[in-house]
This record gives sequence, structure tokens and C-alpha cells, in this order.
Amino acid sequence: MKRRSFIQKTAVASMALSFMPMACKHTVLDTETLILGGGLSGLYLAYLLDKAGKDYILLEGSNRLGGRMFTRQDINRDVGGRGIGNLYVQVMKLIKEFEIEMIDITDYMLQPAAIYVDGKLYPQWSESTTNPSKLQFRALGKVKQLTELDEWYKRQDLDEAYSELLKRNGLTEQELDLANISANYNDIRETSSINAYHSMAFQKFNGSKRILNFKGGTKTFIDAIASRLSKPVLKNKMVNVIDDTTNKVIVSCTDGSRYKAKKVVSTLPFTTLRDVKMNTTFTANQEKAIKELQYTFITQIHLNHTEAFWEHDKTPLSMWTDTPIERVMNMSSDPVEKKIACWVNGKGTTFFDTMSEAQIAKYTIDKINKIRPSSIGKIEYLGTQNWGKYPFNKGAYAEFGIGQASWFKDMIRPAGNIHFAGEHVARKSRGIEGAAESALRVFNELMNKK
Repeated sequence: MKRRSFIQKTAVASMALSFMPMACKHTVLDTETLILGGGLSGLYLAYLLDKAGKDYILLEGSNRLGGRMFTRQDINRDVGGRGIGNLYVQVMKLIKEFEIEMIDITDYMLQPAAIYVDGKLYPQWSESTTNPSKLQFRALGKVKQLTELDEWYKRQDLDEAYSELLKRNGLTEQELDLANISANYNDIRETSSINAYHSMAFQKFNGSKRILNFKGGTKTFIDAIASRLSKPVLKNKMVNVIDDTTNKVIVSCTDGSRYKAKKVVSTLPFTTLRDVKMNTTFTANQEKAIKELQYTFITQIHLNHTEAFWEHDKTPLSMWTDTPIERVMNMSSDPVEKKIACWVNGKGTTFFDTMSEAQIAKYTIDKINKIRPSSIGKIEYLGTQNWGKYPFNKGAYAEFGIGQASWFKDMIRPAGNIHFAGEHVARKSRGIEGAAESALRVFNELMNKK
């Protein structure tokens, strides 16, 4: 069933459009295709349109490009997506075309981690099957995998709580609590097992054996794409109204600027798109997805070290813990350099959400000092990246709840003259490659290609 409605509920929908006359003093820019969002999917789509000689304008709500590929220059750290599989088709094509220098991090990314559980630090865990950081993988080893890369959203028979899948394959309730720390979801008792099936299928069929990072950070890649674009790329353009009721779609921004286009492509995460007043024709499933699809919360707490304390206590730098700091990782792309970050997932991020930066710094350093006395006086706080509270994304990546994968076929269809791109609407790939894949799909839609 299709229906015309505003996604952002309002009793008087006409009020949304009544704001438009206030913007009359602004020039209304007209284009063939208006792209909303300057992350990888938006930039890649713009690049494809540019090469095809098509007219477009790209609007980005923040003051930078890249979306969740984010090199924070104030702390000199990549805080978003950065891992590239060597067989990522679309992304590797761009890397080769732009001659981007890459670093292979596979070997030192897989170095062992210490385990801190029940108040005791284990430099190594003797029994792999009981390792708290590997519990979900022990259970997933017994799961029959999908036979096709895009089968995941078609298998409603597999759609259940992820915790139920893990429990059926051997994990106890206590082990589920520990697995929840390592699982990259908000809560394994609420998220769908479909997410895990999709991840396993991507790993199986993509076949990447090496993991690469961008030398100089993801900004080098984003800048390379942006530098190739010949059409307008406008930052600080937060969209608040999309009206698809005339012969052209009219998009308004919070700064009063307005744009007209034959087609609009939204790459905005649904967590932010739901805040936009939209008047177009949606299916019931599209409307539910935009209103309800969740994104995984991730908080990274970045630290600097003044001395290699791990060499003093003869314990790996990386740690899995059952404390609020959860996992301590080496985030460096260099085999010698170490960039330390605590990686907190899902509902665990709420522990830090109400803290000031000073409180986060003190708590984190005190906790690591308690676990690793050799670190006392040797670590410093750099900054925190809270993706759940980051206003332009409100989460790190899409996460389907139980029953929500059944919406996917409708999620990726155009709604009137509005098309959807972004990792959340990728049929096959995930993450960075998914963002690129979705851009290529929409480009083909706009070009009327199958």
C-alpha cells in the first residue's frame, strides 16, 4: 500500500510548507539531481554523475565531507569507518583510479589481546573455546551459512533475536552477557540474527583476505573524490523539508536556502532523515523503516601514551574487559606506532553519555591504571567520538531489529522522485563497500539502467 504523508508527524502538514515563503529572499537553485549527504555514497554518486556529464548539486549538513569516514584532525585519528577489504570491488576501483596509497594492516590487526574479567588480568587466555571475547564466534561456528550474498533479507525464517541463535548453539545466559560486549550491536537480545547472517555472508562471498587502511587517514580518500567533482558541493546545509508534490522536488534547509530538482537522492541515515518533514508517496514499510530503523551506538575514547607500558608488564596492549571501557584497541595503521582507543558498543555507551569530557578522561585513565598499573603516568586523554550523539548520523551503522529485515525490499525503492542510497540500503555489501554499492545502484536507477 502506498500513501502520501509527512514522515515527521504533524497535525497540520501544511505548516511545514508554510515556512517556504520565508526563504523567498534566497535564490532557489535548480538542478537535475539533488544529492543529500556528503558521505561516501553521496560523493561516489556525484562522481558517477559527473563522469556521465549530468547536472547535480550535493548538500552536506555538516561543515565537512566524508560522513562516517571521518579523520578528526584535532586529535589526528580516524574515528569512523576505515577498514577496506582487498576485494572490495567499488572502493578498490576508486583507490586504484585515484592512486591512493594504502597500508596493509592484516597481520598486526590480528595480534592477541589480554583479557580482564572478574577483577583479574590474563595476559593470554589458555582455552580458546572459553575466551570471553570469542564466545559469539564459537556459537556462530555451528551455524549454517547463507548460500547467496543477498539472501539475508529474504530469509524471514532466520529472523529472531541474535541471543536466541547464540543460545541455541551453546551459549549460556552468563556467556550471552559477555558476548554482548564483543558483539557490534546495541543489544544481542534485541537485535536480529539477520545482521549476523549478513555479516557472515559478506565475509564468505566477498573473499577479502587482507585489510587495508588509507595512508594519511580516510580524509585522503574523501578529498580525492571531492577534488574530482566539477559541480557544486555545499556544506552546512541541514535539510529540514522535502516536498515532492509539484513537477519538481523542492528541498529546504535550516538556513533558509531552497533547491529544486527533478530527482532527489537521500543518502541520509534514517535516524536523521526521520527528522525531516517529507511530503511524498511512501509504502507502509518505507515509512516504518524511516521512523524505526536503528543504528548501532559506538563511543570511542582516544588516548595517547608517553611510554610503552605494555612492554613493562609483558602484556598485550589490546584488552577485552568486562568493565564499562569494554575493549582497548590499537587503532594505528602503522606496524610500530600505537594509537590507543577504548571501544564501547551499544547500550554500554549510555554509561558515558552524561559525562563531561573531563569526567570521561578521568574515569577511563583511572580504570586502565587500575587494570594495568604499568600505565600510571603514561597515558593521556585525547578526545571522545560518540557516534550515537553525533547529530548528522546518530549512530555508526544500520542495525535491523527483529522483523525489520522484511522491510528491506521496500526501503531501497524510490519513493516518488526520491531515491535512497547509503550503507543501510545496500543489497549485498556492508559498511564502506555497501555505501559505494548503493551509490552505483541509484546511479543506474537515474540512468534507467537495470
